[in-house]
Amino acid sequence: MSTLTDNGMADIAWNLLFQRKNPSWLYSVDNGATTIWERWNSYTLEKGMGPKGMHSFNHYAYGCVCEWIWETAAGIAADPARPGFRHIVMRPVPDRRLGSIDAQYRSAAGLIKSAWHYEGEEWVWNFTVPEGAETTVTLPGESGSQTYGSGSYEIRKSL
Repeated sequence: MSTLTDNGMADIAWNLLFQRKNPSWLYSVDNGATTIWERWNSYTLEKGMGPKGMHSFNHYAYGCVCEWIWETAAGIAADPARPGFRHIVMRPVPDRRLGSIDAQYRSAAGLIKSAWHYEGEEWVWNFTVPEGAETTVTLPGESGSQTYGSGSYEIRKSL
């Protein structure tokens, strides 16, 4: 999903996220999952539990979706060049089907917040940068970025 997003195909990544038929991430949720299953056939309505053996019901292999939600939907990412979240990369890519998001991440630098929603045709984003940190922000549909210091901000944008 990150590769799709990085190559201008976030719409396809969002379609994958919202797909509900098997195989998909929401299929598991629709069937009672509270964690990420290791295999697509861990459980199906038709066959019940899949083959015994490799059954982890808390597996990272599909955790890349969770990472994508944090980094793309919420727009909160670490800067690998500056570990410890003293510099945060915030680049949310919203989708109306989600409607809104309210994410909070307790980083080594402090609490990072990102919350967005729609008001008609306007996208409203509130974000908080912890004390002593800074963030580089890239808004949806833009290639340029702006740096913000610690504090709380609100951005409104027509999408």
